[in-house]
Amino acid sequence: MASEQILIETSRTHRQRLGSALAFGELPDRRRANNNAKRAVGSIVAAAVACAACVGTSFVVDLLGRQKQEQAVASFRAALAANPLKPGGDWVEDERTGFLRNRRTKVLVDPQTGYVVDPRTGLSRDPDGRLIDPRIDWYIDPETGYYTDPATGLTIDPRTQQIVKTR
Repeated sequence: MASEQILIETSRTHRQRLGSALAFGELPDRRRANNNAKRAVGSIVAAAVACAACVGTSFVVDLLGRQKQEQAVASFRAALAANPLKPGGDWVEDERTGFLRNRRTKVLVDPQTGYVVDPRTGLSRDPDGRLIDPRIDWYIDPETGYYTDPATGLTIDPRTQQIVKTR
């Protein structure tokens, strides 16, 4: 019975091979060498997607950084344009500087901050000793003349109105 079973299995295998040869051609034509072309194409596509993701991320980060810098420059310009000094009581507006001057003591004061203003420079100092432009409330570096926004930490050259340093 074992030899009959072997004969049946052999016939079945032979028939399958003949059917495959008829349908798909000879054996060398059916068995192609694996050249990893699909893997190579897949790798190239994956690399292109990763590259596009990096470029997109870089673009968005750069765009957000530029918006932050432009916002700081716009804030600087708006602060320069706005000067809400208002006289009243013992305080009168000094015609030469635009600050408030006490009639009795002749001291110039910035009404926004309450800091005393130096009449020669028009600048004041905060309690930490930092130089401040009272018109816009930005810090000034006395060595370079650059202005620093206390809110964002961006430093601007007032002559060129370009960002020179970020936090």
